[in-house]
Amino acid sequence: MTMTMNPNLFHRLYQRLSDLVPDLANVTLGSTFFAPPRIAGDMSIYCSVSSVQDGVIELEMAHDQVVKGEEQPAPWMVFRVDVANQQAELLAVQDEWRYEVVYSEDNRANPRRIPMNLFAVNWLTIMLNLHSVFQPVAAPALTLA
Repeated sequence: MTMTMNPNLFHRLYQRLSDLVPDLANVTLGSTFFAPPRIAGDMSIYCSVSSVQDGVIELEMAHDQVVKGEEQPAPWMVFRVDVANQQAELLAVQDEWRYEVVYSEDNRANPRRIPMNLFAVNWLTIMLNLHSVFQPVAAPALTLA
């Protein structure tokens, strides 16, 4: 993980994720979490673990989006979390205007890398200030026929 420009920013991002995701350092592949809306009409936020490899976790977050009058999950943010170094970085973000990645295919950093990560820290801080914390979602039990 290349996070040499502003280690305090990436540590703060890790702290926010750690405060929001229960037992972040020990999540497993496929773990899913849900932060219900705190007030009627507010968005629900979903979080899932899409990768766990050598102490590095990839988290994907989505939120409610109304499509043709129905709420549906919409992609939002993807994070890489380095548990050993207690740092995290936003890898991708999508809003109603665009999808933006932090690194190009040849691993060049987006010039907006720092502002994008600041946006993520601020959003996660707002979630904490609103007492919106992720709750584990139990995996459905499989039955054998």
